Amino acid sequence: MNSPLSTAADTIRRSHYLQAMGIDAYVSRRQLPGAAPTQRLAVIATMAPAPQSAPAHGRPDMRAEVPPMPTLEVDVGSRGSAVATEQAAAPAAPARHASPGVKFSLGVIICGDVAWLEVLQGMPLAREQVQLVHAMARAVGAQQAKPRVAQFDWPMHSNPQLDQGEDAARASLTAYLQRHLGEARCRALVSLGAPAAHWVSADMLQGVASVATLSTREMLDTPACKRQVWADLQPIVTA
Repeated sequence: MNSPLSTAADTIRRSHYLQAMGIDAYVSRRQLPGAAPTQRLAVIATMAPAPQSAPAHGRPDMRAEVPPMPTLEVDVGSRGSAVATEQAAAPAAPARHASPGVKFSLGVIICGDVAWLEVLQGMPLAREQVQLVHAMARAVGAQQAKPRVAQFDWPMHSNPQLDQGEDAARASLTAYLQRHLGEARCRALVSLGAPAAHWVSADMLQGVASVATLSTREMLDTPACKRQVWADLQPIVTA
């Protein structure tokens, strides 16, 4: 004999099947005459929870003794101050100071085995300046040759990330003169004017004598200075 639980489960399953097929299933409120007895489900009343009894005297409530959870507070301002203090105490990395950039142009005149160097004042060398240099080259015994004029400009590039300072300019000029004077087999280098002499040192070019005198502009403006110029050129004069 089937138990009441299995019969109830079969009844619920049958109701679901009929509902899925679109057939309405009805259950009579009372027993029909001549029909098989209907298994009716017992209705279980919902029972309210029993009230909790007060704790007996002399027996403390354990829940009342649980202390509240402490609140953790973080002093953000103090932490920020500490971090700032640590950062301030850390030694700062030394800043690299790039050399200040310089800008100039030099005219280079090669007459035979003697080279002449003069700072350009915003324009190329004039014809009378080149002729004056040629005459001085003949006077000091330079090999007879047509003057060759070149120009050295600094800076040689416009990249601000590269060094454009005075040391870099002097190193670049040294390499430039070594190449050109080496090709011409020059024995001497004459710096015309103090601005040109600023960029030339005595040991700049090995095997090349270096002297300094007035600029061609000063010679053309003041013809009386030729005596001083001739005295300055004596170390490179050859018979």
